[in-house]
Amino acid sequence: MPFEHACFISYRHHEQSALAEKFIEELCAALRSELSVLIEEDIYIDRNRMRGGTFFNTALAVALCKSVCMIVVFTPTYFSKKHPYCAREFRAMETLEKKRLDRMREGLKAETGLIIPIVLRGEASLPAHIKNARHYYSFERFSLTSRNLSKNPRFEGIVREIAEEVYARKRMLDAVADDVCGDCNDFEFPTEAEIGPWLEAVAAPLTPFPLTAGG
Repeated sequence: MPFEHACFISYRHHEQSALAEKFIEELCAALRSELSVLIEEDIYIDRNRMRGGTFFNTALAVALCKSVCMIVVFTPTYFSKKHPYCAREFRAMETLEKKRLDRMREGLKAETGLIIPIVLRGEASLPAHIKNARHYYSFERFSLTSRNLSKNPRFEGIVREIAEEVYARKRMLDAVADDVCGDCNDFEFPTEAEIGPWLEAVAAPLTPFPLTAGG
């Protein structure tokens, strides 16, 4: 069974910030454009998820399993204990990542992971679980109110690099003889009860910003 999606976009819905939602839409549009010239698979982003974060459609877990990799759009509420749906997605992808990388040759296994973090806001609160183990991209300096974000050369450059990273992972997994998506129809997210202890360990408290002279 082949992959159906280039990447699964995992992000916290920002009901109170239309600007953050717009940024994510622009990010996905730009990434889709870059990926379309590299691979046939499209990105997967769930725009219809129940806002309360407690409902999980089985199709969502299957979509994650049938994705080459996962892109995490991190904000300080991503690993929310009150609404742990993002944590469940992240942990599920870690499970898939380990299973799939275990099939790689040692040289390939050491090269890359299948989770690509993007920091939209809150780099200071990025958990060590990510910061110390994965390369991540920061959009901290980009304004959410920019009208021409997609035409910003720095923005374009970062998105193009992310697309190339997704493409590299697709080629890496294509080299595996096994059918890595063979059991995806039975794949499930961890439950809220299962994710609780893991989330307690990973979700580090917010780091206060240091005070500097002159504000």
